[in-house]
Amino acid sequence: MIGWISSRSSIEPVSGQKSQCGGSLLLLGDIPHGLVPEIKFSSTERSCRILRERQSLSLTASTRPGHESPSIEVSETSFADVSIFFPTTRWSGFRPMNATGSEVTKQVLRPRRNPAVWLFDFFSNVSVGIALLVLLFIFMSIGSAGIVYPVHPNIFHPEAWEYAQIRQWRGLEMTEFEWFHWWPFNVLIGLLCLTMTVTTLRRIPLNIINLGVWMIHTGIILLCLASVYYFTTKIEGDAPVARRAVTIAVVADDANGDVIDRGSLLAMPGNTTSIGLGEQQYDVSIQSIDPEWELLSGEDAGERAFSVNLMVQRGDGERFIRQVIAGYPEYTEDLIFSTDPAQPFQRNIKVNGTRLFDPSLLVGLEFAPTDHLFLRNDLSKNWALYLREVGDLEWTERPIDGDFLYNDYIADRDWVWPGGIGEPTLPIDPIDVPIPATAPDDPAPDLVIQATGFLRYAVMRDRAVPGGTDVPLNPTAWVRIAAPSMDRSNDYVLRAFDPERSMADGGLLVFRWLESESDLQMLATKPTLRFEIPDLGIEIERPIADALPAEGEGEFNRIGETGYGYRVLAVQDDLAIGSGKVSVAILEISTPKGLFRRWVFDDPALTRDVVDGSPMDRGDQHAGPIIGDESIIFTYQRGTGAALLSVLAGPEPGRLRLANTIGVEEPEIIELSVGTPIAIPGGLEIAVTQYEPRARFERKPFIVPIQQRSRDAKDFFSRLRIDIPGLSQSPWLRFHMYPFDGPEWVLRRHIYEPSVIRLPDGRSIELMFSRRRVPLPSDVSLEEFVLTSHIGDFDGDSSNIRNYTSMLRFRDAPAAAWSEPVPVSVNEPVEHQGFWYFQAQWDPPDQPRFQGDVASKGLNYTVLGVGNRNGVVLQLLGCIIAVIGMMYAFYIKPIIKQRRRRAVYDQMDQMASPDVEASA
Repeated sequence: MIGWISSRSSIEPVSGQKSQCGGSLLLLGDIPHGLVPEIKFSSTERSCRILRERQSLSLTASTRPGHESPSIEVSETSFADVSIFFPTTRWSGFRPMNATGSEVTKQVLRPRRNPAVWLFDFFSNVSVGIALLVLLFIFMSIGSAGIVYPVHPNIFHPEAWEYAQIRQWRGLEMTEFEWFHWWPFNVLIGLLCLTMTVTTLRRIPLNIINLGVWMIHTGIILLCLASVYYFTTKIEGDAPVARRAVTIAVVADDANGDVIDRGSLLAMPGNTTSIGLGEQQYDVSIQSIDPEWELLSGEDAGERAFSVNLMVQRGDGERFIRQVIAGYPEYTEDLIFSTDPAQPFQRNIKVNGTRLFDPSLLVGLEFAPTDHLFLRNDLSKNWALYLREVGDLEWTERPIDGDFLYNDYIADRDWVWPGGIGEPTLPIDPIDVPIPATAPDDPAPDLVIQATGFLRYAVMRDRAVPGGTDVPLNPTAWVRIAAPSMDRSNDYVLRAFDPERSMADGGLLVFRWLESESDLQMLATKPTLRFEIPDLGIEIERPIADALPAEGEGEFNRIGETGYGYRVLAVQDDLAIGSGKVSVAILEISTPKGLFRRWVFDDPALTRDVVDGSPMDRGDQHAGPIIGDESIIFTYQRGTGAALLSVLAGPEPGRLRLANTIGVEEPEIIELSVGTPIAIPGGLEIAVTQYEPRARFERKPFIVPIQQRSRDAKDFFSRLRIDIPGLSQSPWLRFHMYPFDGPEWVLRRHIYEPSVIRLPDGRSIELMFSRRRVPLPSDVSLEEFVLTSHIGDFDGDSSNIRNYTSMLRFRDAPAAAWSEPVPVSVNEPVEHQGFWYFQAQWDPPDQPRFQGDVASKGLNYTVLGVGNRNGVVLQLLGCIIAVIGMMYAFYIKPIIKQRRRRAVYDQMDQMASPDVEASA
């Protein structure tokens, strides 16, 4: 057999060609002076040959007295790469020898080593390297996947195990990025690199055999160092870019055409602004946007462009719609209202001969560039507080250096509303993070703001609590409607003086305050419509329900042969107007003078006729509305209105009554007592569980239970509590994804709710809780947003989309020209001035979100992911070097070793042949 022996006394059998001695043992490494291998022979042969690279020496092994095994005395100081060939042998270790060849029994085998040598030995230990790799694996597994631990003795039950992300626990509060930047991870990586470096230099000679190992270790170390550089300088966030902004200018009517006022707003459906003064004041709102408007005339017929329709209302009451097309200002024109129901709008050029109805209003579309990116909180915590004095246009940023992100922090449970039954009690864990001024243009540099509370996922709610005698009248009732047979109930909190909170279930349940008993008489009747024609002596009153059609528009109710008639189109009760409420019946009436649509209010002073949805007036806003035909008079008495159940309070503070219209011809008035249920038709019961005539409402955050939270909400529902010296109230600031400059610059599906505080010096300051921002090296604008579908054009189904592409333009300086459009899609990022841009979010179509809102066709803005990639080339280079080293070690190194082994065997055969012949 052939064996390998190193200086660390390790033997690894290998296969090879046997020598003429019948077996051989190959010893590689340095042989220190005075130490020789002890050899035990299984044959009687006592000669061997020592072969070096360029010379050979013949030595004879002899057995010393008292020793069974022979020994070899080596006189040289050391042999490098020495090959010793023996017959079949067994190696047992080193023994010290003196100059005479006798064994030294009292000599110290290991000389003393200084601490530096010990450290080198420690960091070149294979066991240390393996231990570091195991610790790194555990650390990375915990940071990425978390842990699963038992919470019940029955570990075989599926609910006995609980999952937790340790890095999100209190006291840590780390994102995954921060976890892999924590000092324990950095120390482990540093120790691993040091171990690999020391081991490579001390134990792996740099030669052609070990070249692969050197390359592997070099590549890994380079990868680690490049990663430190990459993550240390890493910047990543997102930047919203709108497609266009609407610019507006009001010019004087005189020949000079001086600009009276300027303004702008983001081209986003529903955004509004006001500009100008007096009769030249314009209220402008984005009525609709078509991102793929097709031009139908002119040389550009067939082209598609971004089109914006603006609803414009002038100070004198005139209204019109202006259409503006991006890239085609020559096609700007106005649409005016017409009296034709089949065609409610007409082009002004066809009616008045000019494209513009009001040439004093100049409107255009321009790019809405973005010059900042907002750092992502899932990379690292990047909270910021923005503030400005009321009236200013620019925000000033104050960074918040707080370690809160995943958990709730409060100093008093009275700060929030308690959770429901079964919800865990929120622990008391306060924070006290100062938010000082850092910018030279801070509006309040001496104002010290402290962050004292944080809620990860909470909504603001109003709850009523009993007030004292000094609290103003504010009737509030807690009402419960139950179905005992079904064991179901609904609870409501109704506020009589709040138009929005005085009703429930779409107005079927209402709560009202009676100023006097006469109000009760009015509410004790069903809604009625009364009309009279004084010239004919006609006076009729009838329940409005008899004239209200069940579906669509009913037939006209003719009043004899008088030529008068009417029909009820709709009834709307309890409309909020200012601080009060009104009810209206919308009628269409026919008189000898023509056809009119009349809004008949329960307050006769508000009754008016409308034409094409616009109230008639005399052109003087102080003259009030007019009636198209005053020969017929309508009066609407709402009575109980559309409500089936009306809870009535007053006029005595503690008195409650119920007006029931279910299953009865006329409203039934029933006395109510707090806590006593009243049976009503349909197997239902109604009860007032609590009533406070002078309720005091408190507004506090309510922490949403974890199982009810949306995983896609991210930081949208986060709130920050701040304390300011001299203020009695500590507001909870709602998190804003982006600190918009004003409501007219808000992106769709985002919010703009700044908090206003009044400082002791009398100034008012606006505050907004958001993220830190970083300037971009270049302005970025969106030329257009393109959706690529699998089949045909985009039809509203997101699953049919194949790719999202933003056509971007860059501008390196304010006075420079915009670049040509550059496509950026999900998997095709673009680099510009050291930053990479990729597609992150888009603006999908949606329907109106609330009353008065408008629909959107989408594609009005894009959200770009933005970040740098410092050190990526070095990381890639390290990976390439390591992979090449692995290929060398596993494929090239064995070939080289086998060739060398063959050469040694051939040389052995050549050296052994003369000896064999001589012995013969």
